[in-house]
Amino acid sequence: MRFRVTFVLSVALLYATAASADVPLLPALSVERLETGNTIIAIGGSTAPGGGLVIEVDSLDRLVWACIRSDILWTHSARRLANGNTLITATIRNRVIEVEPNGNVAWEFADGLAYPNEAFRLATGNTLITDRDHNRVIEVDAGGSVVWSYTNLLGPHSGNRLPNGNTLICDSERNQVVEVTPGGEITWQCATGLDWPRCARRLDDGNTLITDSRHLRVIEVDSAGGIRWSYSTAPRAPYAAVRLANANTLISVEDVILEVNPAGTVVWQYPPMMPVATDESRIVNPASGCSLYVHIHRPITNPPNRKLPAVILLPDSNGSGAEYDSSRLADHIASDGFAVLHFHADGRGQSSGTEDYDGYVHQDGLHACAVYLARQPYVDPGRIGIYSRGYGIVMASGMLTRYTTPRFKFLLDFEGPSDRYQVCADSGGYVPVSPDSESFWTEREAGRFMKNVSCAYLRIQTATDHTGRISDNRHCVALIDSATAVAHGGAGISAWTRVNDSVMNPENQTYTLADPPRWIAEADEGNLLCRELLYLHELETGSFPGVVSSSSFILHPSSFSVSPSPCHGRATIRFSPLASRLSPLALSVYDASGRLVLSQPIRSSSFILHTSSWRAGVYLLRLNADGRIATARLVVD
Repeated sequence: MRFRVTFVLSVALLYATAASADVPLLPALSVERLETGNTIIAIGGSTAPGGGLVIEVDSLDRLVWACIRSDILWTHSARRLANGNTLITATIRNRVIEVEPNGNVAWEFADGLAYPNEAFRLATGNTLITDRDHNRVIEVDAGGSVVWSYTNLLGPHSGNRLPNGNTLICDSERNQVVEVTPGGEITWQCATGLDWPRCARRLDDGNTLITDSRHLRVIEVDSAGGIRWSYSTAPRAPYAAVRLANANTLISVEDVILEVNPAGTVVWQYPPMMPVATDESRIVNPASGCSLYVHIHRPITNPPNRKLPAVILLPDSNGSGAEYDSSRLADHIASDGFAVLHFHADGRGQSSGTEDYDGYVHQDGLHACAVYLARQPYVDPGRIGIYSRGYGIVMASGMLTRYTTPRFKFLLDFEGPSDRYQVCADSGGYVPVSPDSESFWTEREAGRFMKNVSCAYLRIQTATDHTGRISDNRHCVALIDSATAVAHGGAGISAWTRVNDSVMNPENQTYTLADPPRWIAEADEGNLLCRELLYLHELETGSFPGVVSSSSFILHPSSFSVSPSPCHGRATIRFSPLASRLSPLALSVYDASGRLVLSQPIRSSSFILHTSSWRAGVYLLRLNADGRIATARLVVD
């Protein structure tokens, strides 16, 4: 076995899609550190596939949440609200929206905006918006009425309300930062030596932190404008900067987020220079005797006593698996906390033998590689899954049907075909065998195997199927209906099934072409990497009937409920803990204005919430488990 270490830039900022290594870095604009230690990042992008997006990463640099919507273009800012929602400026579409954790829009303002680049939710419930191309900062109430504005500006950025009621604004085209009263009087300004300031924040000691973008620096100035601290971001321009409680400064610098200490040393960055180890091995396929080339990617910083979830990547068509090195998808997934194996099947790439077109011989080779992966000392054998793309679903489903060990937890499938007619040469595919050859196709159709796949199955499906020759997505409907358990109306035995995410479709559902599931918009496919990572984490941590439980804890929105609603006097809260807990749960309750009503630790999965002293109205309940959030709404009458 050969071993090497590479350093990779991790996750979604590096590539907007896992299919190409040529997609440029997207600009990181606003950045915010949450109380959980997680970081919210708004990623711009007006012309990149999928437009802009918002991501949340934890302190271990793992992607834990993303807002992926094709109607959000050029996300200038993202702020996490007290109620758990996120306030986003969608600049190109001239909108400010508040999205719930599941991505649904809870509030929107789009009346007369022109290039909004910042928005803050105020304690009053109003929203402060910097409307750049109208050269103004406005305050709007929940109904969308403008209740305050300041217009003596040129190209403003970063308008934010101070505790004294004044507003701090970057008057960017005038190269100054101003503080204005509610009556519009300038009470403070910094206008010396700045060139296009884009972000200003007032610090607790009265100093002001400013990103001086065209001077490629972040500075802290006192009330007289004297520079008390400076950090050079050369050769790249900074966009936003915030001072953290630990006295460090978090800065977005074009394509990277930096956390620097007072001495100017970078102590954290995202995407990180993540060390990823790669092991190269040879595995003998017992069915053919051929030597198979195997590649495993894993985070080298993983503690010795921590077992990693693992995933096997299967290529589309007759690919060798080498594309997962060139696209860096294997490195991305590994740097997000997985052991990732991909291999070259018989007759492909660096493996010996002849092409078998994903038949029994290839399935036997996949099984040998899976056994090898499960035996690695850093792998948790209870959290192994497969991610297949395109025709790879045949090799995956065939192996899962024919072998019971190792016990796989999930199968993630990107637009694989259900039958021979998409892939045989007679239909324009690449497999040079007629669809009339029953003996050949018996080994090579996922539709035959899926009803006997017992692990969890998640299908990723966009509005247009994997090939333009297939326009009706019938393969998705056929496979999900075959896999879904008989108890749920399907023909299979899968422990759990779903198409895309829970925002789009419920779990364990069957469909017809006349009543299909909701597809991912083609415009959103550019952000596929975010979906892949989020789906993989959901699958490896999820608890499914009959499947080995996760060794970690995660909450899903469907696992948290409160009843009755409306209630009077008391309500019962229930949630479904998955396996072991890493720490006690924390419950927070907010009223309609965002005021915190209750905060307490929770140590049982069912308990009574007493509401007799609460005012009538709508309340948001927020359950937090190590930064994983589930929400529920309660009406008190």
